[in-house]
Amino acid sequence: MNLDELKTNWKTIDDKFSATQKLTEQMVLSMIKEQSKSTVTKIKNKLESTSFFFGGLLILFTAILTGNPFDFVHWFEFIPTILYTFLVFAALKILFQEIISIRKITLTQSNLRESLQKIITLQERFRIVMNIIWKISICTGFLFGISLMIKNFEKYGLAKSALLIGGFALFVFAIFITANSIFKKLPDASTEELKINLAELDAI
Repeated sequence: MNLDELKTNWKTIDDKFSATQKLTEQMVLSMIKEQSKSTVTKIKNKLESTSFFFGGLLILFTAILTGNPFDFVHWFEFIPTILYTFLVFAALKILFQEIISIRKITLTQSNLRESLQKIITLQERFRIVMNIIWKISICTGFLFGISLMIKNFEKYGLAKSALLIGGFALFVFAIFITANSIFKKLPDASTEELKINLAELDAI
């Protein structure tokens, strides 16, 4: 075998190796894309389910405002319910914006990295905003509890009323601290899956 034949054979082997490598990369890309599509579908389903939940809450608080089932007498007793209604409405708006933003992103092999980065960024921002909303809702819940107690303050007297408010405040604060601690330790599983897919993509 002369040198030219050796070069030709080496080039043939090199071309086959390159073709095999490209095929493997395409297969891996396809697998990551399908995994990512499945994860994004789970994210959209979760967002839609959450929007239904908040839609139910909006109906509930609207019914409380219009029907007054707790027999509120003073205008300020309605303030926590009004705050809750606006808070739920804001959460719904954010949810719909998130759903629309994610639906606009199409996952293809050519734009997979950029699309995953966009969705991860959207989800991380969404989590931060919703975290703020639930913290505000805890504080509003405290005010709502006070609004239910107001009608009995005269009957209980100053000392007992103050004790009830203090006990309720401690209870709400304990819930706040516990929930905040739990949420910090629980990362969003779907976002973490997308981050893993992105890392695998970068490794190709």
